[in-house]
Amino acid sequence: MNIVIVTNNYAPYSGGVVSSINAFAQGLRELGHSVFIVTLDFTGEPSQDPFVLNIFCPVRFKYKKNHLAIPWRATNELKLIIKRLNPDVVHSQHPFLLGVSAVRVCKELKIPIVFTHHTQYVQYSHYIPLPGLVVKPVINHRVLWYAKLVDAIIAPSAVIKNELVHKGVENGVCVLPSPLLPVFFDSPQGIHSESRSFKLLIVSRFMKEKNIPFLLDMFARLPRGFTLTLVGYGALLPDLKEYAYDRLGLSKHKVRFVVKPPKARLLKLYRSADLFVFSSLTETQGLVVAEAMASGLPVVALDSPALHDIIQNKENGFLVSNIQEMVECVQSISQDPVFYSALKQGALNTAQGYSSCSLSKRLIEFYNKTIQSQG
Repeated sequence: MNIVIVTNNYAPYSGGVVSSINAFAQGLRELGHSVFIVTLDFTGEPSQDPFVLNIFCPVRFKYKKNHLAIPWRATNELKLIIKRLNPDVVHSQHPFLLGVSAVRVCKELKIPIVFTHHTQYVQYSHYIPLPGLVVKPVINHRVLWYAKLVDAIIAPSAVIKNELVHKGVENGVCVLPSPLLPVFFDSPQGIHSESRSFKLLIVSRFMKEKNIPFLLDMFARLPRGFTLTLVGYGALLPDLKEYAYDRLGLSKHKVRFVVKPPKARLLKLYRSADLFVFSSLTETQGLVVAEAMASGLPVVALDSPALHDIIQNKENGFLVSNIQEMVECVQSISQDPVFYSALKQGALNTAQGYSSCSLSKRLIEFYNKTIQSQG
């Protein structure tokens, strides 16, 4: 099959959407399919990957350290690319910018288009410098319009599918989580130091919607014997450091920040930790939760509907409602080696369902079903 993925976010971006694209692209190629990725021109430099094509963007800038680009006549350029590649299906990752161009081109050329609803977009309205009462209804209307326009939709969790169906989206919606890259399954789990501390880990962007101060407040209530490592990047990093070290008085030996580590170090951090903690309430899947489980880490997270698909209480972790519940849960797990070992095995078992091979096969089945339904 010949597949074109259209995305507003790609390298030098990182994050859940980019990880999902890369994992699916690798899995699909290993199954013998052709995958091209079309994205914006963030740097002005030609892509070194022949399977990554950039739409010309005359305006490029950074906002809160993120690369942003504004395309020029994107629909016309995308139409030329799609005509040349002649795909069996186009897979849009966003309902804005290139996503809109993609659906227009596909409708004109009669090519099936699939959309993955990666994000709870209204939860990110604070990035738009306009009042929320104005922005949120516009975002909701736009996303719903787009969802009804495409031929089929992938929801990364059951809660997203239910929301779309509840809002009246009648075209095919399939629950299909994003996969993990094979590297997360390659190395042995449990690379521990001689430290007697119980090591907590969070991997996240350091942004408002990720609710990181919650974890710092939680950690401040734990007794001695714990450490917390926060891995990620984002505009709130200086504020989070100030909050942890100056306002809460936490020790830099107990709480450390690791900014944008290379993949090898990220894997080592996963595999040297004891427990993954998570505080975001805006996820559609929470891919880092699956990454943590692939390293044998149980997960304790704030109860978010999107996490119900992966976290099962007492099997691979816990969903909690508040800070005190998380404190008690973390302490309880750390004090019961037998139960902890069972949670680790449960996490490893859960992660097997996120292999790129198995999920890519399901994606191909969904593509074929969509193509057949469009005649």
